[in-house]
Amino acid sequence: MITSIKNIIDIVVKLHVANINNTENYALDELYNTQLQIEDGALLEIVKKYKLNFQEQVILLLALTPYFSPQTLDIFLAKNPNFDVICTEFGGTTQTPHRGVIPTAETAIFLLAARDPEKRKEVATLLLPESKLAKNNLVSLDPVADNIPPLSGKLLPHEELVQLLMYGAVKPPALSPHFPAQQLTTTMEWEDLIVSKKTKEQLNDLQNWLNYNQALQAHPELGKRAKKGYRTLFYGPSGTGKTLTASLLGKSANRPVFRIDLSLMVSKYIGETEKNLSGVFKKAEHKNWILFFDEADALFSKRTETSSSNDRFANQEVAYLLQRIENYNGMVILASNLKQNIDSAFMRRFQSLIYFPMPAKKERKLIWEKTIPKELPLSPEIDMDRLVDHYEFSASQISNIVQSCFIDTLATNTKEITSDILIKNLSQEFNKIDLLFENRL
Repeated sequence: MITSIKNIIDIVVKLHVANINNTENYALDELYNTQLQIEDGALLEIVKKYKLNFQEQVILLLALTPYFSPQTLDIFLAKNPNFDVICTEFGGTTQTPHRGVIPTAETAIFLLAARDPEKRKEVATLLLPESKLAKNNLVSLDPVADNIPPLSGKLLPHEELVQLLMYGAVKPPALSPHFPAQQLTTTMEWEDLIVSKKTKEQLNDLQNWLNYNQALQAHPELGKRAKKGYRTLFYGPSGTGKTLTASLLGKSANRPVFRIDLSLMVSKYIGETEKNLSGVFKKAEHKNWILFFDEADALFSKRTETSSSNDRFANQEVAYLLQRIENYNGMVILASNLKQNIDSAFMRRFQSLIYFPMPAKKERKLIWEKTIPKELPLSPEIDMDRLVDHYEFSASQISNIVQSCFIDTLATNTKEITSDILIKNLSQEFNKIDLLFENRL
């Protein structure tokens, strides 16, 4: 027999009412001989993908019911005729502004176990954190306060699952205090990244890991010993390509890259930083996201001596972060200006340390040549070799200078970057870093 979640609820409630004054178990054989009707194609694909059994399907559909058919659960507002209160065994709760019933673990147990204590235990295990439903971000059990029966927790369908079923696609998470991360994208390509030969070779290793790690994990012998994720440190002066590299890694591997905003992540309140970290990792789990911690010194710097309670809690946060990064099955990139600022406990856990130096003369010349538009060349009076020799700028600084020169040429209606325009913008770039500019062109 094929039936819906509404039919399941009707069957069990009728059995329950018929046996309400009978303390013995009543059989749910009729229920377990049914096949669930799932009309939504996306939901059916999920059921097949994760090979959900009958009980898991019921729990999943029950958790989704308040979102798609809340009136179906109104029957659980019925009162016990003997006590004139809502039947305790139905489970469920209400929460403003939602006016209907929100099912709890007890609701699932009522539908799947009735009064059978062994089946009750069996259903409860399907809601543990290590269960198929929880591990695959389908349904989780809302934690309850201490001394409250844990099965009183609400059944929470994963928000991305709800989005997929409701809108047909999962919306990228927006930057907020609850999700202090923002997606990085770029229109640039690998050939636009000018770095040293050694840096490029190390970046090839990262690309190889992204492309072939799945095969490594699937290997019958090597997969047992392989680490779940990949942790790397990008270090070097600002503007040398660390953020662009993170974006390009994601673009080439077709993986979203999220830059963690540490100003929103780190909180002065005890426990809040851990909570913020947990939210990011929970969303990222099993999605192949690349997590990029820019200016990582703010959170990953060397731990202090525990001379005060604040120091102890700060060190706890670092220890917690170590654990979450260690268990994350994707790529984590930390970026810092100085390698020595990073806690040694993190250093031991990196698979690679990649240095992004200031570009040498050869790289600087390539960056200038790639950045200056063909339709807006340097004036013949400007010696490119002298420019490259005497001004040791990063790629980011060169890009800033050329962009400013471009605007000045439009403003002055010139068709080339003149010496005066270039000198003006070189000088402004020096002023940003509080250095005295000397014209050496």
